Amino acid sequence: MSIRWRLTLSFALALAIAAVIAALFFYVAFRNWMIAQDIDGDLKVCSALSALPLYADNVDYSVVTSTWNSLNESAFAASPMFMQLIDSDRNVVLKSENLGEQELPTNNKLVENGLNGYGGIATVSSEDDASLRILVAHVSINGKTYLLEVAKSLTAIDMTMSRVAWILLLLVLVLLILAVISAAILIGRALSPVKKVTATAQSIASSSDLSRRVNYHGPKDEIGQLAATFDRMIEQLDGLLRSQRSFVADASHELRGPLTVIRGNLDLLKRNLGEEDRQESLRALEAEAGRMARIVNDLLILAEAESGPPERQQLVSLKDIVLDAQDRALLMAGDRRIVMERQDDLWVKGDAHKLDQLVWNLVSNAVKYTPDGGTITLSLFQEGDWARLEVTDTGIGIPPEHLPHIFDRFYRVDKARSRAGGGTGLGLAIVKGIAEQHGGRVSVISEPGKGSTFTVWLKLE
Repeated sequence: MSIRWRLTLSFALALAIAAVIAALFFYVAFRNWMIAQDIDGDLKVCSALSALPLYADNVDYSVVTSTWNSLNESAFAASPMFMQLIDSDRNVVLKSENLGEQELPTNNKLVENGLNGYGGIATVSSEDDASLRILVAHVSINGKTYLLEVAKSLTAIDMTMSRVAWILLLLVLVLLILAVISAAILIGRALSPVKKVTATAQSIASSSDLSRRVNYHGPKDEIGQLAATFDRMIEQLDGLLRSQRSFVADASHELRGPLTVIRGNLDLLKRNLGEEDRQESLRALEAEAGRMARIVNDLLILAEAESGPPERQQLVSLKDIVLDAQDRALLMAGDRRIVMERQDDLWVKGDAHKLDQLVWNLVSNAVKYTPDGGTITLSLFQEGDWARLEVTDTGIGIPPEHLPHIFDRFYRVDKARSRAGGGTGLGLAIVKGIAEQHGGRVSVISEPGKGSTFTVWLKLE
């Protein structure tokens, strides 16, 4: 059974229970109201009128009977009353003629209350199982205690309530039918985005077309959030697949060059070469093998950086990492100046080795593209809840059209010069991957001929 019909039937069941409870409550309340209005009032009036001849000095039971009959013929002709007088031993002393051979049933609790002078009203069953509403009142005749019982049949009330019960049942059934139809329509509309999500997912599964979207434009409720989340997930998957295809294509392209050189030199080595040519081929093989090793190593580092949060996490001193990078840079700086400006003692949580690689990639990159006599400036300071690391150089700078792509894999501003210098084109991509792996980010500001500033933000502990 579909979730639509499960929800519809669950709603209908809950409504049915609520409707039945409400109908039962109304039925009982309405019946009690009718008894109180139509029956109990008449019983009290009739009890008072029936008791009047019993308070005479010399009670004449024939007069009492005549009075009771007159009451039924006049005041209560439309709905006759049954009257009965019993003594303290519960023997019937007198009764109205309409009782015939029958007697009013006695209710032990009412009799006890009547003998104690309280009286009361209750519903009892007669000998023929008819419902009677009976009132018991305390009467004193010639110093003796008697109980006056006045009763009225509930047959008319029961017939009316029977019709009311059928009407309520019909209303409940109509309400349930309308509720099921309305619920099916409303739930169907509410679940329509789910059907659309399902159809889109099935279409993507069958066609592998990740460009499809649900494009839900309804209210931002749970269903709307589901549709929006599905679209974001597909968009992320589409981006990851495009990135993977680009990654594979770029990696294949980068590795194809060294492989071509290696194959060419291997073919040369199979020939009768002179010693100088042989050594030249071996040097070329060694250089290209080293380049391939660097590319593969950087690819592994990048893949690990993009695989999620680092497995090894500890408190790391960024100040120590930056000072160590400064010392290493001084060994390869030549005539360049390595300046340390601010050096706040800041700690972050992460992988120390990867954070060291992030800082070193930025510093070595700055040294590589800064001419002799230039300056590389390192700064580490706190900005709010973040540690801010800046690596500024006075190098050749980056043209504006290249800035949006500077952190892409294998992207080089000067491709020929970068390859000649042994670069893999993955250094800045690794920086970005490590920064994002640690919950941070990286940006660059650059002006051709004046230098560049790379800024990394990392969350402080």
